[in-house]
Amino acid sequence: GVISLEAGNQLDASAGSTNIVATNKEGIKLTTSGSPDSMSGSLSLSSGRDVELTADASAKLGGSGVSVVSGGSASVESQGSLALSVDESSSGGVDVVAPSVSAKTENLSLAGTQAVSVESVGDMKMSSSQSSILADQTMVLSVGAAEASESGVISLEAGNQLDASAGSTNIVATNKEGIKLTTSGSPDSM
Repeated sequence: GVISLEAGNQLDASAGSTNIVATNKEGIKLTTSGSPDSMSGSLSLSSGRDVELTADASAKLGGSGVSVVSGGSASVESQGSLALSVDESSSGGVDVVAPSVSAKTENLSLAGTQAVSVESVGDMKMSSSQSSILADQTMVLSVGAAEASESGVISLEAGNQLDASAGSTNIVATNKEGIKLTTSGSPDSM
């Protein structure tokens, strides 16, 4: 059986509570006019309290532009994987803008097929745990593969002062250029 409700202008329905259940695979569909050249209106879902959208299978939110706005805190959680991605053929990107950003995880990887840049107008700190129990942890800065004789350069520059300290230090040069320690090469400079 089919029940149709049609109104040329406006259809209003109100009740103390409403329960709409679909019992077959067609489900429930709420849509404005599907004609691309029509003056189609928007679809609005609003609540004086909470709005909860759940699905036993997959849930998808799509549009030419999608915005999630919160007047308080916003949380995105997943028991599986969580991905933020942009089509590689587009010129878009993923921007994270906040007064502070914190990432807490067992493993963190940053990879770029062309370049990776980390910049700061203030202090920048990279450190592993300083706990004596985890004193054998290492931090590695590497470019290229030494065993493949690939070229690579790591530059450390400081406008004022560069400090390096360790329990022990091992510096090894593997080609004929050797190791060079020098002050400014300009003869008239301080």
